[in-house]
Amino acid sequence: MLTFDYILRRASFLFPRKEIVDVESKKTYEEVYEESLRLITYLKSLGISKGDVIAILGLNTIKFVELIYSIASMGAIVYPVNIRLPPEQLLYTLNKSHSKFLVYDNIFKDYASLVKSRTNLQTISFDELKFTEDKGKALCNAHDNAVILFTSGTTGVPKAVMYTHEKMISGALAILNQLSYYNAPAKLSQNDVMFPHIPIYHILSWGSLIIGPMLGAKLVYEGRFDPKTALTIIEKENVSWISVVPTMMQMLLDAGLNKKGLKVLIGGSPIPDGLVKKMRELDMHFSAIYGGTDMLAASITIETESILSGRLEPHKVTHPVPMAEFKINSRSRNEPGEILFRAPWIPDGYFEDKEKTLESFTEDGWFKTGDIGYIVEDGGIVILDRLKDIIKSGGEWIPSSILEAAISELPFVSLVAVVAKKDEKWGERPIAFVKLSKDTEGAKEKILDHLKKLAQDGKINNFWIPDDIIIVDNIPLTGTGKIDKKALRSGLDK
Repeated sequence: MLTFDYILRRASFLFPRKEIVDVESKKTYEEVYEESLRLITYLKSLGISKGDVIAILGLNTIKFVELIYSIASMGAIVYPVNIRLPPEQLLYTLNKSHSKFLVYDNIFKDYASLVKSRTNLQTISFDELKFTEDKGKALCNAHDNAVILFTSGTTGVPKAVMYTHEKMISGALAILNQLSYYNAPAKLSQNDVMFPHIPIYHILSWGSLIIGPMLGAKLVYEGRFDPKTALTIIEKENVSWISVVPTMMQMLLDAGLNKKGLKVLIGGSPIPDGLVKKMRELDMHFSAIYGGTDMLAASITIETESILSGRLEPHKVTHPVPMAEFKINSRSRNEPGEILFRAPWIPDGYFEDKEKTLESFTEDGWFKTGDIGYIVEDGGIVILDRLKDIIKSGGEWIPSSILEAAISELPFVSLVAVVAKKDEKWGERPIAFVKLSKDTEGAKEKILDHLKKLAQDGKINNFWIPDDIIIVDNIPLTGTGKIDKKALRSGLDK
């Protein structure tokens, strides 16, 4: 029963009039299901069969959703392509995934031309897709491969992970279970209007295109993320629930988002204290989420006794979703260490990469996340930093996320990233890149004074204070909207 066909077929019977909406059109779940079946017949006529990998290059639209359900239901495999991949990485992932076709939105025709000139893949534009009168049949089962995803590649070449129907859907339903069974601030119900800003190429928009039809909630997409367009849609569609990374949320607030009571699922990177303060002032209810391409959903904040009493801060701790488990690889119980995670939906390893699989997956089913953290009193997990981002200076670790949270407390700070710069004496020293939300005279000095005050109060170590504060107009982002620290570090090394 855990198949893409079942999810959409069930929605078409139980919630036939509930809609999926994008900037150009709207369709009911019943219509989307019928269209996905008609599309199967056309795709088969092209020679696509069970087990073939079909890459899709597109924005968050209804047609993208129809393609995913149609391809997966016919037993083929979906590869949702990150639209922000550099051309050479795009070509690498198409080859690595063994893609047979590239189906693309017309705005990406230049990419399609590149693919045609450099590969043997067949390319089809969205406009060429045909919905036949004859409906195709679903040929999938729970253990068939359904979706292949790639990591962001911020530490090197993107790694591939293959998910079966059962694993992909189980990961999405773990999010739904956490947000519907328990007291989560970003609680979800059938009456919500969901507006996920996370791109579909990033874990199927954090599973939203599975969660929406499974729950029977109205689902809204906007194409390419644009804060001003998003505000118009939120008002027009009476949106009650959104999913974002912190940089997206900051951009929405800067654009004027002030909807009281809005529920926000937020994650992908540390949530700055300054952003938390703004959301609380606007009476927005947020839950933090932790997960990744190679583990899907792992944990989401719920209102445990420790959270409600104020002993733990809700934006700094997340709680394991049902059927998930954490442990810490450290020398002692109270010492932070690398976070290990396991759940029924964990992949068997990296696709056709034994070396990386042996590095990251243990024989007894644990995934080495590459994050440093610890488990708190209520069983939640606190993430301190990425192993690759933590700064080792004079033999001591300096957590960049804590410094970023401290700097973000200042009202004139929009985005901040702290990275390591090589240092002959200390090995590494922290450098802070800061994008301002408004022109502020003496911003650099004010940031340093703020950090010195925190050090005096014992909240941070004086040794952690960055050697330099660099004010920038823009901070580079990855394809999933996270700050690209690799790009910042490479700029320092030049």
